[in-house]
Amino acid sequence: MAPAALQAGTPAAARAGATPRWVLDTNVVLDWLVFDDAHMRKADAWLREGRARWLHTPAMLEELCEVVSREQVLRRARAEAGALGRSMREASRAHGMLLPEPAPCPWRCSDPDDQMFIDLAAQERAQYLLTRDKALLALAPRCAALGLRILRPADLALPD
Repeated sequence: MAPAALQAGTPAAARAGATPRWVLDTNVVLDWLVFDDAHMRKADAWLREGRARWLHTPAMLEELCEVVSREQVLRRARAEAGALGRSMREASRAHGMLLPEPAPCPWRCSDPDDQMFIDLAAQERAQYLLTRDKALLALAPRCAALGLRILRPADLALPD
């Protein structure tokens, strides 16, 4: 059964010309904001210019701030935990939309830690859920018919 928040075809917000709404999993946010991954550069421009909005919840932001405090991330980023945490919260305010925790959607992710991303994407009619996570990517065929595209950042085709 399809979530009530999604319709067949393109989501209503996209049809109406509204700003596209994207859900980014934690590792994609790290690639975007911390590691300057080449696959996120065009998405970065869209998000910074307001041509798309990053949808996230308090739990997602909390997870992100916890992950950026991990030693391996700090070493790779050559940064201090407090500074990275502040940077994540600033990006949240500047380029994102902090939303309440979503209701569970009918699609079940095989990794319970990733369920929050699909729940939010379904409830908020996101156009994209960007991830490299196999458990989320496995849901892509079921979601595509309803207007939610789950894909890797490398597969995101955006006009300039």
